[in-house]
Amino acid sequence: MKKHILLFLLFISSFAFAQSDKYIPERPNPPRLVNNLSKEFPNFLSSQEESQLESKLKNFARETSNQIVVIIVDDLGGLEAYDYATRLGQKWGVGQKKEDNGIVILLKPTQPHELFIAPGYGLQGAIPDLTTKQIRENEMNPYLKAGQNYTALDKGTDVLMSLSKGEYNSDAYGKKHSNKMPGAEFIIIIIIIIIFIIMRASKGGNGGDRGGLSMGTGFFLGSMFGSGFGGGGGSSSSSGDSGGFGGFGGGSFGGGGSGGSW
Repeated sequence: MKKHILLFLLFISSFAFAQSDKYIPERPNPPRLVNNLSKEFPNFLSSQEESQLESKLKNFARETSNQIVVIIVDDLGGLEAYDYATRLGQKWGVGQKKEDNGIVILLKPTQPHELFIAPGYGLQGAIPDLTTKQIRENEMNPYLKAGQNYTALDKGTDVLMSLSKGEYNSDAYGKKHSNKMPGAEFIIIIIIIIIFIIMRASKGGNGGDRGGLSMGTGFFLGSMFGSGFGGGGGSSSSSGDSGGFGGFGGGSFGGGGSGGSW
């Protein structure tokens, strides 16, 4: 009896998986790395932008064997974004079979907006969940909100490429963004406090006190603003044709990554 129940439950779960998997589109033929399947936003990227991004990702795949797929859809078919991105990466075989070095960037420009970055098994060490969150928030969301869709994808893929190639690690990327200048509101508050301190110092007190305040203020300003104007990394762009590449290699995905709205 228990065996029959187990077989029944296995059948039900397999049926449910197959039903939900039907919402995942078939692998493109010829294979492409940038796939806009949106009917409501067919111009999410211009034809020139799509061609340029395709060439960039194709060249990267040729140079490293890592594969980054961008998929733009209107509907997730009732699936969560992480589930959709993972299933798509698995179904298409993004990345190489032995390396599992694929990345899926899923965008849903219809309301509510969804963005999910899913690295394959082999890249989850180089690109952990926290780092995918930082990439979304630092490199992509601000530009998506401003309607600069290509810039968002260009900057996001730049970082993903660098991390997957080991040009710098996720810790270095995290530290870079943790040292950014504070928000405008915080800066205004700090400036008001500094002005108040300077005014208090100029009204009286002995010279030593004034000197101490002046030195403290100078040190605070130096530490506050000295490290806030570091230049960002350059954006790479590749030229070339926008045709297909060698094809997907059978990479596997295990549910890593992160997502949210913009």
